[in-house]
Order: sequence, then structure tokens, then C-alpha cells
Amino acid sequence: MNHFIALMSKLLPLGESAPAEGPGSQDGNPLMRMLIFMVPMFVILYLLMIRPQRKRQRERLEMLEALKKGDKIITRGGIHGVVTLVRDHDVVIKVDDNVKLTLSKAGVARVVERAGEKPDKDKQ
Repeated sequence: MNHFIALMSKLLPLGESAPAEGPGSQDGNPLMRMLIFMVPMFVILYLLMIRPQRKRQRERLEMLEALKKGDKIITRGGIHGVVTLVRDHDVVIKVDDNVKLTLSKAGVARVVERAGEKPDKDKQ
């Protein structure tokens, strides 16, 4: 045990040195270290979450703007119908022979078939 203490007392001073001062020190500016961590995190957040969400939102707005008479749609409530009238913020859909519903454009979930287009059998 005495040999171990003697060896350690000789090795300890070799490992100790004064901390480096100046711009090249390992400690560095804490603000800079935080920025180096935060910038890549924001880029990853943007690429994985914000950008795809904006793309889906833009596609949905384009779909709602392109609604026209004769389009077959599904509402958010699951009602299937055919568009008979499109206004600024409202859509009138024909659900059955004598049944028409007026709903907000925001209530349209998706367009199943565009007017004048033939349905693809592969999609169904």
C-alpha cells in the first residue's frame, strides 16, 4: 500500500497543469457553446416538423380553392356528397336526391373525384 501512495504522489503533479487562458481555451464562452447546440436543433426541428406541416397546409388551401361544382367530396364528419354550389366560405353539397347540406369550406376533408375526371380503378 505504501508503494501505491508513493507512486501516486509522484504521478499526480504530472497531470496537474494550469488551466489555459485566452481565446483557445477549452472552457470557451458558454453562450457560444449554447448557440452551437441550439442552431442544429432548430434546423432539425424545421426540417422534420415545420416544413412538412406548411406543405400540407398549402396543399389543403389549394384543394379548397379548387373546389367546383360536380366534385365528389368527403366532409370531416364522414358525409359523402357532390358539390352543387361553391361560395366564398361555404359549400352546398348534394347528399341524396332531395337532401342538400350547406357547410363551411373548412369542413371538407378531401376531394374524392374531380368534376369531369374519370375515377382511377387503381386508387379505389
